[in-house]
Amino acid sequence: MARPLSTDEGGLAGDASWGVEPAGGKARRHRVLLVEDHAGFAEATAILVRHHGLDVSIATSGGDALKLAEECNPVLVLCDLALPDMTGIEVVQALRVRRGPNDFLAVILSAMSANDLREIEAHINSEITLVLPKPLTTPILIDLIARLEALRPSVGPV
Repeated sequence: MARPLSTDEGGLAGDASWGVEPAGGKARRHRVLLVEDHAGFAEATAILVRHHGLDVSIATSGGDALKLAEECNPVLVLCDLALPDMTGIEVVQALRVRRGPNDFLAVILSAMSANDLREIEAHINSEITLVLPKPLTTPILIDLIARLEALRPSVGPV
């Protein structure tokens, strides 16, 4: 059963599970920051991400993402291209300045067609790991998790 997306007064839709060590002393799971202004899509994506063993925090705007990233220290940022206050590319650029060029994987998600996304991708610099069409799929998420595992020492604490 899906949990409703709840936001605080500032528009942050957090999840208390980030940064918490699972019972039994197991290592922490990878932390994901999902930046999505559409509640239904955010919740569906968060369910998929959690199903694959990742902790996810949700921000509903670019400004909220920058604040929440300071708290949750994500190793993967899944960011909508079109947000109410800034673009997903601007969010990633601001996070790279704050956190370093190799501190996390950055994926831009968009409802644009694959052809339109390829055109955008051609103009994006190395700050963006991938540009993908919505919705995020299980095979793509599995690939991202494999990348996180391969980069684990260099993408920050998990």
